[in-house]
Amino acid sequence: MRALGLFALLFLAVVAQVTVAPLFPLDGAVADPVLLVLCLVAVYGGPVPVMVLTPIGAVLAGMVSDRDAGLLLLAWLPVLPVAALLEDSPLPLNQGVKTYVLVIGTGLAARVVLAVGAMLGGAPAAVGSLVTDVLLPGIMLDMVVLTICYLPLRAGGLREVGMHGRRRGYAGGL
Repeated sequence: MRALGLFALLFLAVVAQVTVAPLFPLDGAVADPVLLVLCLVAVYGGPVPVMVLTPIGAVLAGMVSDRDAGLLLLAWLPVLPVAALLEDSPLPLNQGVKTYVLVIGTGLAARVVLAVGAMLGGAPAAVGSLVTDVLLPGIMLDMVVLTICYLPLRAGGLREVGMHGRRRGYAGGL
């Protein structure tokens, strides 16, 4: 039942990315709801759901948008390693700060990967406008949407799950 709920959440995020997010652009950037869902699943669900949902989300988003599913997968892959690095970090950060750093880091990485893919496809390579028109506004939009989603989750009493699950056999965590 949990897997079906996570899939439904991911599906709604893909639909929101294609239908709702383009309605609220800031300069040349829109929010990335799928990335936000993957980050929140990493924080509250652990590593196994993120490993399963990332390729599914990339394929779903690739089917309903004009982007390549492989490029989207490359853009969203850093979610799990960055979440694990933040959890193992010796810095005394609370979970809220780690979640915001996770979204900032993976959002920047995803937008850079998508921008490089667009530049390789023929878009002009204007680094200055990339930073001021895409990266910074995109991160600001992601922070606003994350705040709207994160605060009710924390107020509702949902607790974080660590990135280090028990070592089990092949497919033991599915």
